[in-house]
Amino acid sequence: MKKLQLNLVLLAMICSTLLSFKCQSSKNSSTTASNEILSSTKSEKNKLNNMDTTKIVKTDEEWKKILTDEEYNVLREAGTERPFTGKYTDVKADGNYYCKACGNLLFTSETKYHSGCGWPAFYDNAGNSAVEMRSDNSYGMQRIEVLCKKCGSHLGHIFEDGPKDKTGLRYCINSISLDFKEDSTKVK
Repeated sequence: MKKLQLNLVLLAMICSTLLSFKCQSSKNSSTTASNEILSSTKSEKNKLNNMDTTKIVKTDEEWKKILTDEEYNVLREAGTERPFTGKYTDVKADGNYYCKACGNLLFTSETKYHSGCGWPAFYDNAGNSAVEMRSDNSYGMQRIEVLCKKCGSHLGHIFEDGPKDKTGLRYCINSISLDFKEDSTKVK
C-alpha cells in the first residue's frame, strides 16, 4: 500500500512538472515528446526495490574532495564526456551500474544495449529510486536530463529512439558518472 501511495505521489509530482514545462515551452511537438518521456510509466517487472532513498546533500567543496576534476565536471556541472571514450560504452558483462558520486543503483546490464551513440545506453532504469528527470534547455536544445535520484548528480539525457520492443527509450549515460560491479552470481 505504501508503494502505491509513493507511486501516486511521484505521478502527481511528474504531472505538475509537466504542466509547468508545457506552459514555458513554445515548441509543441518537442514538448509533447518530452512530456511523454517524463510521464511514462514503467513496468515494475525486474525492478530492484532494495535501494536506499535517503537524499545526499553535500557542498561543492565536499564533492570536489571525493570526485576527480573530470567526474566533478560531468556529475556536478552537467558536463559531457566525448563520445566513444567512456570505459563502459562497450561493456557486455552481467552486473549493475551505480552512481559514481554516491553509490546509488541506477541501471542493470539486463537493460543495457549497443545504440551506437558513443555512450552507454539503457532502455530502462533500475527502479523508482534510481533516477529522476528534468527538462534541459541548455545549448538551444530541448532535452530531458537524467539525474541520480539520491544525490542529484548529472548522468546524461534520455531520448525516444530506444528499442521499440522494450520501452522505446534510450538513457544515454556518461561512463564517467557510473561505477560498474560485475555480478558474480551468474554463470557465464
